[in-house]
Amino acid sequence: MYLSIRGDNKVPLKVEKTQSDNGVEKFVIVDENYNIIEEVVLFLNWLEKKGMSAGTLETYCNDLKEFFSWLEIKEMKFYEVRKRDMLSWLEYLETNAGKGKPKSARTKNRYLATIASFYRYYEGLGGWIESNPLTVKDNMKLNHYLNHPIRRKTLDFSFFRVKEPKSKNTRKLARSQIEALYEGIEQVQSEADLVIRNKLMFRILYETGCRIGECLGLRLNDYEYPKAGKNYGLLWFRTHSPLYHKDHRLKTLERQIPVSDDLIYNIDEYVCNIRPDSGQFQTILVNHRRPNEGKYMTRGPVNTFFNDLSRLVEIECTPHWLRHTHGTELKEAGFDSVYIQHRLGHSSINSTAKYMHPDLETQGIAYEKFQKQRRSALLQ
Repeated sequence: MYLSIRGDNKVPLKVEKTQSDNGVEKFVIVDENYNIIEEVVLFLNWLEKKGMSAGTLETYCNDLKEFFSWLEIKEMKFYEVRKRDMLSWLEYLETNAGKGKPKSARTKNRYLATIASFYRYYEGLGGWIESNPLTVKDNMKLNHYLNHPIRRKTLDFSFFRVKEPKSKNTRKLARSQIEALYEGIEQVQSEADLVIRNKLMFRILYETGCRIGECLGLRLNDYEYPKAGKNYGLLWFRTHSPLYHKDHRLKTLERQIPVSDDLIYNIDEYVCNIRPDSGQFQTILVNHRRPNEGKYMTRGPVNTFFNDLSRLVEIECTPHWLRHTHGTELKEAGFDSVYIQHRLGHSSINSTAKYMHPDLETQGIAYEKFQKQRRSALLQ
């Protein structure tokens, strides 16, 4: 892939996928002669040791490919960049990076965060850069008015960060909407086997709160029947080798979670009696029509299915909204945040917090219960 910059000037940098001796997938940036940019390799190896997923490493690598393409144009080394130079980078980011398409504030901030992290790594190594060109440090003196004072000079603040609009992709769906969507699946396709598969996919997403990639990556040995005396089975979201498709990558943590015995029996019914078996792929959910019959599913057709379902039922829904709905319902039912964090596969409790916004109707119901409990104490 070549990026066309300023007429005929072309920057021959591209991302290549490699594999280590132990089978781990890695990503590198190479030039037209397939020389590897070693500064990026060292940084990505450090991120890998910190436990970053393959998908995250690929994103970092792609972001840095754009940045090093800009460095080639400017004829600069990464350690020569100063804050004043970053204005040129921001212009390049807006007009050239990512095929020159317009970028949201969130995308811009992701690029900035990647590059700031890259410089933070070399700043920590010492001997490479004088300061991080994307951040500033608050050099305020020690505040003795605090009970537990901290030295603010240790905190970095982004200098070029763009203000992002409030996210709208964490909407909770009402129970009536969930039921309408589930029933509406029969309107999307007329074939009975596809209806059964799509209803199962919808149930897994709604009843586990898993990510769509985790759902599509589930394999035949990832579910477990209820044990004697138990009314729940288990689903296991984990990393598999070989990885069939990048859409199946586990974003964060491996985990095993309890699910209803009814869901387990639905999975088993689909696997035993409905699922086409090509003998090649072990994913639970597969394609049902030629030429891909029995092959694993990917995210594109799933997004199309949810778009069609939303249009037909006239209720907007995405796999992520089902995830958010599940997390919020757990919180409203009184489940501890640590339990929800594990169930949703969050590496940080801060990620769990965004799923904890009760809607106005839920707040109203809760307040009505509160009023009944304290009615005798109400002032007249």
